[in-house]
Amino acid sequence: MNNQPKPDSKTYDDLISDVKKGIIKVPKFQRDFVWDLKATAKLLDSILKGYPIGTFILWETDQRINDIKNIGGFDLPETPIGRNVQYVLDGQQRITSLFAAYLGAQIRKPTEKKVTDYKDIVVNLEENLEEKEKDIVTVKDEAEIFIPLHDVLNFDYQMGNELEQRGFEKPQINQISAYSSAFKTYAFSTVTLRQNDIESAIEVFTRINTGGKVLTLFEIMSAKTYDEAADFDMQARWEKFQKRLNDSKYENISPSVLLQILSLVISESKECKRKTILGLDKADIIARWDDVISAIEKTIDHFRTVLRIPVSQILPYDTLIVPFAYFFLKTGKSPSGQQRKYLEELFWRSSLSLRYSSATESKLAADIKKVDLIIAGQRPAYPEFKLFINSAQDLRETDFSTGNAICKSILCILAYHEPKDFDTNGKVLLDNSYLKIASSKNYHHFFPRAFVRKHGSDAETPYANSIVNITLVSAELNKKRIGAKAPSVYLADFADENSELKHALSSHLIELDDASVVQDDFTAFLKRRSEVLYAEILKRIEPSEAAAQIDPIHEMILEGEGQLVEFKSTLRYDMRTGEVNKKLEHVVAKTVAAFMNSDGGSLFIGVDDHGNAIGLELDCGTLSKKDRDGFQLHIANIFDKFLGKDVMKLWKLNWPTYDDKQICHVEVTRANKPVYVISEGKEEFFVRKEGSSQPLSRAEEHEWNKGRF
Repeated sequence: MNNQPKPDSKTYDDLISDVKKGIIKVPKFQRDFVWDLKATAKLLDSILKGYPIGTFILWETDQRINDIKNIGGFDLPETPIGRNVQYVLDGQQRITSLFAAYLGAQIRKPTEKKVTDYKDIVVNLEENLEEKEKDIVTVKDEAEIFIPLHDVLNFDYQMGNELEQRGFEKPQINQISAYSSAFKTYAFSTVTLRQNDIESAIEVFTRINTGGKVLTLFEIMSAKTYDEAADFDMQARWEKFQKRLNDSKYENISPSVLLQILSLVISESKECKRKTILGLDKADIIARWDDVISAIEKTIDHFRTVLRIPVSQILPYDTLIVPFAYFFLKTGKSPSGQQRKYLEELFWRSSLSLRYSSATESKLAADIKKVDLIIAGQRPAYPEFKLFINSAQDLRETDFSTGNAICKSILCILAYHEPKDFDTNGKVLLDNSYLKIASSKNYHHFFPRAFVRKHGSDAETPYANSIVNITLVSAELNKKRIGAKAPSVYLADFADENSELKHALSSHLIELDDASVVQDDFTAFLKRRSEVLYAEILKRIEPSEAAAQIDPIHEMILEGEGQLVEFKSTLRYDMRTGEVNKKLEHVVAKTVAAFMNSDGGSLFIGVDDHGNAIGLELDCGTLSKKDRDGFQLHIANIFDKFLGKDVMKLWKLNWPTYDDKQICHVEVTRANKPVYVISEGKEEFFVRKEGSSQPLSRAEEHEWNKGRF
């Protein structure tokens, strides 16, 4: 009992002074300041009347955790050197209200657009302390004769004279002075904890906030690892990283994934339980942070390009990032062909066995051992993984739900084949915001449910929402073009406008000429498509011993345009006008020159901005020699014309097949001297910046070329 903290008291001036000096701090793990003016006015009214307002619980320590840097436009100073800081564990809303009222601050709360002006809290001079039920401290709109509370709190002799000149009567000024004295002499109850370890402080905070905010493990670790000298703020760094994830459509990743990876690579036990994570050393976390972030990025790139999972919403579990990131951390390189197959097996067996639905931490510790085997070139065994899909019939009986890991696994398989829209044959663009709910228009029932309910048998109706009946299409197509029509009807409509409809359907693992589609036979369709989907599953969970074939061109295109990659639909054929447009040839030359003046790169002609294969047919049709040889001769002439013959060794043409169409891959090497685009006697200098080709002025060119050539 001797360790029990003793209550103390502080005056209003003491509290405000300690906040202003940087001694009292509000930790960032506290919830946002949410009290409105009336709540703050009620608090100050209670103080004026001498009512108890609860105890402030402070944690005094020489440690530094992340705290709120600004209240109401007032930049709070750092804690003085040599002084311990006191963090508010209980009473944050109250102490922030007191500070805002004292300053007469203007605060914009996170959930509001308007600014709250604390000078609008006033003291009603028509009321008096004897009438306890009436509020003396209130908001401006509820009083006629008043003075701003800010003036009362800061009242002194000089202000008394100023108030007299402003027309206040002597009794009113005496009343204001008495109120000011009541505020200044009020004894605020405080309890200060002096255990120096953050775990004790967090435990106290958690216990006293049982009805409010419970800290997540990430918030605890963010507080524990904050290091101002090292400029390390885990929460701020994770938020910055999440913005980068938004660009790759993987913004739904939980920070728990980060903590699990850190624990698995730092802890001696190779575990990621809560207790193990809490015991991690701050210095070790800071030292491994960049490596772990890089490993997560490599994993997401692997998921997007190798597994072709374009968005995080259909990822069965974001926990799947952990074993893959562990692989990249341990090896420092991409997996070999055979390792890819084994990692893919781990991915699909984990997803189809609902592996991470419970006891995630202990299962991850076991799965990391399987990754160690894969790194060693061995195929792990999976006796403890019980698959929930063991036949085509199991698939047919799986009801579609966006929250189900098995359904997400099937969506990943569908996404792998890069489904095309039925009407345009363009690649279906998936977005996380559209994929969160099962009623999203991105999810199309190939046999519309309304059609099955109306025309199907009693035995067929329960299967209308089977995962086997789901296809991924654009929202606009589903909403306006299909509705409740039979497949044979709406497909006939699309056949008139899309000559490649058969190819589009095959990207959904559906055959246009199949009898079940032609005759609108729902039962036969389910049987046929479930067998195709199950065959896709077997390919993934039973990898062949032959090394996996890698298609680097496909992967490069899937990664999308960037600093080293550019897509052009055509070389000279204008798809908007249907005619030759030689300005497009000029644009291609600019792109190649920009790559030469930067770090080299790849230009793909015959691929549109979304990664859809256009092919070379449209361009070839505009040439006198309408084949690949004619195309090659023409593009060589373009480069000679705009860039000169002396750079011909810096570009090379390849002719890969992408999505069943031949395209042109222009490989560009970095130049050892400036390359200019010459047009109509004018020289232009282009470089790659932020994923695009940009012109530079002479001065900018000079700066760019410093030490480069």
